[in-house]
Amino acid sequence: MKIVFRVDASLVIGSGHAMRSLVLAEIFRSRGWTVQFVCLPQAGDLISFIEKKGFSTLKLNAPLTFMQPRFDGDYESWLHRSEGEDAVEFIELVGAADWVVVDHYGLGIVWEKQVTEKLGCYLLAIDDLNRNHCSDLILDQNLWPDQRSRYSSCLASKLLGPEYALLRPRFRELKLSAPEKQNQVVAFFGGSDPTQECRKLLEASSSISRLPFTIKVVTGRLNQKHKELLKYAEPGYIEVIQFLEDFEFELAKSKYAIGASGVSNWERFCLNIPATIVSVADNQRTLSKFLSQQELAFYLGEGAETTSETYYKELCRLEKTWSSVKPFSRLEVDGCGAEKVATIMETYK
Repeated sequence: MKIVFRVDASLVIGSGHAMRSLVLAEIFRSRGWTVQFVCLPQAGDLISFIEKKGFSTLKLNAPLTFMQPRFDGDYESWLHRSEGEDAVEFIELVGAADWVVVDHYGLGIVWEKQVTEKLGCYLLAIDDLNRNHCSDLILDQNLWPDQRSRYSSCLASKLLGPEYALLRPRFRELKLSAPEKQNQVVAFFGGSDPTQECRKLLEASSSISRLPFTIKVVTGRLNQKHKELLKYAEPGYIEVIQFLEDFEFELAKSKYAIGASGVSNWERFCLNIPATIVSVADNQRTLSKFLSQQELAFYLGEGAETTSETYYKELCRLEKTWSSVKPFSRLEVDGCGAEKVATIMETYK
């Protein structure tokens, strides 16, 4: 059986789509499937990272001109071409597939129709945007206020909610065998940190002489400001690191987390880590507000509007309440979502 993933990463897109697709890809490889990725080469594309994981990667032709987003949520610009053009090249490169997985806000029903008609394959659309799709399955791992009515116009089977969250197996392992907690806060705002939340947090933390916890700021693989942020590191108090090989363990042993909304929410819930969140992308706003309303996270607002003062106040709040911080357990995420999705896909013959 052959499965092909159409996914991109970039300084604009970030790394989240590629990383969650890799989780599913690892499972299918372990089950004996042939796995390929098809990606568009661009700054921050993670193609070499995917290849280092041992996956075959087919590269689309890079456009002569790369489009810049006109506004937050301008997903058409992510593709740098039309959906039809992308589909034609994808079909030519792939040739044949049993399943295609598409995780891309710039690709939708036009692309899906062309691909399924030409390849005669099953298709899984991983999405967060409540759009119409021409697919066999739709996966939206988020928790929404309108959960039951999402994708209502689609005929596809729907896998909705955090029970299907695509989390690395390490999260499940640490959930079942959690390390001893330390007085540590882990901060991570995504692979590229588009609204520079790391800088704001570090500016705030460096202006406070004493806190009852250490702060570990993970700036992200695609963060172009990483070297500039190293000046804020203070041994034994503030650590600045671009990425962690075992991020899961560092998160699991932390009493608290600060970070972007999105897939990171389900990682934190899986490990029962209470968190303060920020929406750093257009599609995270509704989700973040809903989690706050349900008292599932403490929401600071949109990254476009937060400042170092925002984080200074939040750190002061944490300082005052630190002794009462407890593991979070109001939302159960078992960490088995990717296995569930793969098992369902294997039922299609």
